[in-house]
Amino acid sequence: MAASASAGFGVFFDPTKTTSGQRFFENLSTALRGEARPLSERPRTVLFNVSAPLKTLIAAKLARQRIVLRIDGLYFDRLSPVFIAKFAWPLRAVFALGLKYPRAHDFLAFWANLLNQNYGAFARILLADHVIYQSRFSQIAHERYFARKPYDIIVNGAFFRDDSRPGPRSENDLRLVTIYDEWKPAKRVQELVEFVRWARELRSVPLTLTILGYTGSLPATAPPHVRAIIERSSYVRSVPRFKTFDGEVSEALLAADAYLTFTYRDPCPNAVVEAMAHGLPVVGVASGGVPDIVGDAGVLLAADDFADGFFCDHRFGSKFPLVDFDLALDAVRSTISDATEYRARVRRRFADDLELKIVAQRYAMVLRRVASRT
Repeated sequence: MAASASAGFGVFFDPTKTTSGQRFFENLSTALRGEARPLSERPRTVLFNVSAPLKTLIAAKLARQRIVLRIDGLYFDRLSPVFIAKFAWPLRAVFALGLKYPRAHDFLAFWANLLNQNYGAFARILLADHVIYQSRFSQIAHERYFARKPYDIIVNGAFFRDDSRPGPRSENDLRLVTIYDEWKPAKRVQELVEFVRWARELRSVPLTLTILGYTGSLPATAPPHVRAIIERSSYVRSVPRFKTFDGEVSEALLAADAYLTFTYRDPCPNAVVEAMAHGLPVVGVASGGVPDIVGDAGVLLAADDFADGFFCDHRFGSKFPLVDFDLALDAVRSTISDATEYRARVRRRFADDLELKIVAQRYAMVLRRVASRT
């Protein structure tokens, strides 16, 4: 083995991973292939996804290669009985003190999140020479722990698809679409369903919602009637879990008027990028990395992610800031009524920022810069 790494950069991609950012990272790896050097040549700098095996990063560090790490989010769940129950005694008793003594909450919540999930990502960040965050929100969330770590912010991208759709449709057919994620309540799927029901029953606005990737599993915090609405109502349609944005999934996106999401403190929801890649404007909440993705290509309701502190309900609870349904309905109406302009804005977002080739060029610039450091 050579004593030191050679010039240039490489990309480590592990096809066995199934993380939420895996599809994007695979496409990014392919887009960088023309310039990236084979890892067998031991390039000076290597790009890793945060899901890469820790032992692989350690090996790169020992080989004196420079590590650039793509980071998504971290866990910031507030302490709750459900969260605390994940731990065995005596940790369970220690973390329960955070519920009894509010001043101790944030300190204990940090350790609970670290031991439950964050330790893996934190270890990888400590090994990294440079990190790439997917959004400004992700950078802010990590800043309290890694303020001195060199970084860049690069939002995820996708390949823009042909904006070929049927002709104008009736105002009585307002089609919304969303992509399902059963993993945590913060995706707020139940609130999307409630919003559509509310708009139809209390405001007489004939919204319909297509849920892509529905598995039949709902967060424990979802009211029982939500399942009935999803599975038996005439105005909600579901499509089963999918692996690629082709066939029925692509057709549903291309036939919709807007993408709807209430996701809360999500660092960079790739589902939003993929929906916009089908020409869809977005109606949602300006939370997490959603504003970085959407820009002016939709209408986002104002939000302050840290108004109630750093820790919040995320995986184990559902006490989120309320969504004003009247404002959300106004956003849907304005987006759909000015569809030509908003679709043009979506195309500009891809031409300027979100097209995968542009995103790959930004990654390549960072990798070259890190590789050239003395």
